[in-house]
Amino acid sequence: MNQTAPVLTLQKRSYFFKACLASLFGGHSLNLPTKLYIVQVIIQLVSVIQTYIIGKFVDNYVIVLIVPAIINTILQIGLNYFTDEEHRKKRSEVGSQIAILIPQTIGTASAIKYGGTVLDAIVFFFLFPREQNVELGYTQFETYSRSRYACLFLKLILIFTHVDRMLIANIIRYIYYFTPILIWMGLYGQFSQFLEYVGEQFNFLMGSSYQSSQKRTSLTVLLNVALIAVCLGLSYLNESRVAIIVSGILVNIKMFNIFGSLPKDDNQIYKQNYLDRPYLLANLLSTLLNAISIILCGILASSHYKELYYAIIPLFLCYIVVQFKFESYIKHYKIFYAVVECACISMMDYNFEGIFSQRLFECTTVIRLYSLIHSNPNYLFFEQLVCFIVSFKTSYSMAYCQLIGFLVQIVLRFAIRMKSRFLIWIIANQKMLTVKKQKVEGAACITTLQLIMCPITFLIMLISSILDSPYMPFLGLPLFYFASLRPYRNTINIQKHIQNSSEGSIYNAYLSKAFNKMLSSQPLWSHYLIRIGKYLGIIQVLEYQGGYAVIQFKGLESQETTSCHGIEAREVDRLVDAKDCGSLCGSALTLQHKFQISSYEENQLSLTGTIEASEFVSGFKKLYLRTLCYYAQELNETHQKSIVDLSKRFEGYESQFPNSFADNIKLRDLFSSFKNNDLDQQSEIKIQIKPNPKVQIKHEEDDLLNIIDDFTQDIPQITKKLQQPVGKLYNHVQRAILYIYQVSLGDLDFNYESKLNQKSLFNLFQSSKALQEQRQMKGVDQVLSEIATKAVRSALKLGLDFYCVEGHLEMSDADLLEELKNSADCFIGMGNEKGWQTAMQSNLLLWSLGYDSGKNKLTVYRHTYTDIYCQIYRFDSEVVRGIEANLQMELLFASNDDEERYSIQTHEQFFRNMIIEGSELPLGYAPFYSGPVVISLR
Repeated sequence: MNQTAPVLTLQKRSYFFKACLASLFGGHSLNLPTKLYIVQVIIQLVSVIQTYIIGKFVDNYVIVLIVPAIINTILQIGLNYFTDEEHRKKRSEVGSQIAILIPQTIGTASAIKYGGTVLDAIVFFFLFPREQNVELGYTQFETYSRSRYACLFLKLILIFTHVDRMLIANIIRYIYYFTPILIWMGLYGQFSQFLEYVGEQFNFLMGSSYQSSQKRTSLTVLLNVALIAVCLGLSYLNESRVAIIVSGILVNIKMFNIFGSLPKDDNQIYKQNYLDRPYLLANLLSTLLNAISIILCGILASSHYKELYYAIIPLFLCYIVVQFKFESYIKHYKIFYAVVECACISMMDYNFEGIFSQRLFECTTVIRLYSLIHSNPNYLFFEQLVCFIVSFKTSYSMAYCQLIGFLVQIVLRFAIRMKSRFLIWIIANQKMLTVKKQKVEGAACITTLQLIMCPITFLIMLISSILDSPYMPFLGLPLFYFASLRPYRNTINIQKHIQNSSEGSIYNAYLSKAFNKMLSSQPLWSHYLIRIGKYLGIIQVLEYQGGYAVIQFKGLESQETTSCHGIEAREVDRLVDAKDCGSLCGSALTLQHKFQISSYEENQLSLTGTIEASEFVSGFKKLYLRTLCYYAQELNETHQKSIVDLSKRFEGYESQFPNSFADNIKLRDLFSSFKNNDLDQQSEIKIQIKPNPKVQIKHEEDDLLNIIDDFTQDIPQITKKLQQPVGKLYNHVQRAILYIYQVSLGDLDFNYESKLNQKSLFNLFQSSKALQEQRQMKGVDQVLSEIATKAVRSALKLGLDFYCVEGHLEMSDADLLEELKNSADCFIGMGNEKGWQTAMQSNLLLWSLGYDSGKNKLTVYRHTYTDIYCQIYRFDSEVVRGIEANLQMELLFASNDDEERYSIQTHEQFFRNMIIEGSELPLGYAPFYSGPVVISLR
């Protein structure tokens, strides 16, 4: 899809070559000595050769099974025992290797004895369980994956050989021979992913949707198997309709049950509403109606069952009309639609007679049809339409018609995947030849070779479509092959991450308002892209059935015109008013619907120029002093010691203190009411005899000042008593406030014209810890640093608002006091604070500050609650899965750690940068990952 030249540097090619050797012999990235590495290879060869010799030339089958396994176990234990301690494995590691090696040895020896050849030994050597960190085409997170594949195939060969299914056993053996080639081509990945893939495909063929986690996939497999077993058992009763009726009721109960718990996070302000009362009532009503219709129609089914059963077809057509013309009624119609379809299926003409396999197929079909009503009515419609046409034209039985309809559904799924992959291949090659940024060296040669090798290209496309594996570009080139078999969501775990940034907070608020509107369109697709003002998000549907769906919402970075996503963002905007056919004309997006929502919108204001203006700086510093006085009202009697400590550290005159503003807020009266008898006594102050020139504090020189402090600690201190009192508490408060001003802004001389240190200003705005951790504030209460942060936030916000309107900062005390009292309708702070989340729930104005260290630039982020227009696009899932698979292969296997190669170029058809950014952590870098969120479809 997106191409980069050169694809692999010389260093990465060397890594690639070593990884290929490691795939054969192990040891790569383990830093093994050459001698030990050679010994390991010799032990592997001995294990394989002795297994082949015993399996081929020994007649006693017991010896064939036991002796090679014992010898290989002894060899591995002996090798580890004589290895030096630095490279010696733990007992658990040796046990894990032997636990795979023993069944693999037994299976290989048995296969060799029963019609095996030297190929069995060669494949055994290639799939030998080795400790290695790199597997060709793997994602590196699972040890001994390919050895587990070998055990799976060998167990199947062993089973079918001993139950006299030699033909099947030989077919599996020849497939097993190709496993080394398939592994090198990347067909197999992690074994746990492969197992979930198998379970997922079984569930989908049974009418269930894909699941949101590995645990839920396994549970759904067990539930489907249990339902088939119940239906199969009831089919032996004299009254066969009991099996259909009971199965329908059980499927409806299963579809509305969300088993398992989903993780929660205090940082999320949206609520997972799957336990809301309206949802539960709607589900209960739907389940009861479905059960009643199944029982009544199942009992009353007459000779007109066939005509009544095919009422599914006109019902679905009405469903489509309602979806497009009366969308607001679709959720109500779905309940009626499900009730009637359940009734139709309960009238199927199944007598459950014949051989066991036919009876099993009929029971499976009953379960699958009931499930399709709730998970995928589209497939149900096309399948039953075919079934109706076949039954109308022929005299086939219901079971035979359903089999034909099922096969047509499989072909339909295959054709949809094939169409997507063909378009991807065409567009990728066309872009490589016509777009300058997409060109690579030898592009014409690559395209010519692909045209010459069309049969191989289409074979790979065919295999990928049949297996439903991602159609993955090879190392960024438009050379495609099938990726490893994995779950449809492309990863095992779905992680939750809310970044402490403006984008993260906006998506957090947006999801709390819009998650019930995002999936209003039917039918549901696996991926969507949503446009929220100038922001973009990706919605991945992890699971949907019954009346709920589980989604993962990924909020992307702001799509500014200067960003690397600008071209792709403009392509999204073009599709809003486009009259083309979306993905059919080459775009991976198809506009689904639009809606309006009330949520937060962000506006950015760069302070470059303003923050350096002497008039603004002078006014801001004076404003900051007055806001310090205002927030000093939060101090109480318990903070007197810290106030006095800071007062003693202040060296200067109180003339800079804003007395008029302090009198306006009656600050003196507040502190005069405090009780403290010690303040009237003579104070004992320690004066250090050391140089202390008045200079502007530079926060970047803190390390140097700390060294000076350590040096002056040994200087003798002279303690003398002041002959007059230091003053009442209010005098200490004045001096403490002035000292906080000096330390926080680094302005000892109260030079209001001096420039502001933007980095220090942002650190103080961001958190009070920046001031609390300074050496000048050691030993005092944290609340004194907290009021400084509150003061600088209010001063900056009010100062900028006033300066932008009036052009100066000569704000009167009365105006400032009024603004401070009326500031409750705005939260000033950072997105990672609890107050920010609380303010969001109250729809308050949000005001934050950002700092770019590279440009030394401050930026104001202003979040206003307003109406936002949103557009939902269907995202071609084959494009998303292919690019994510390519990312996993390159960054996790090929050591292509230059992730910037994905962001410096764009692909307006495939939206590659957006997909890369929205990939699952740690490969993606989106600021917001919601984790699994359950939403109601009622």
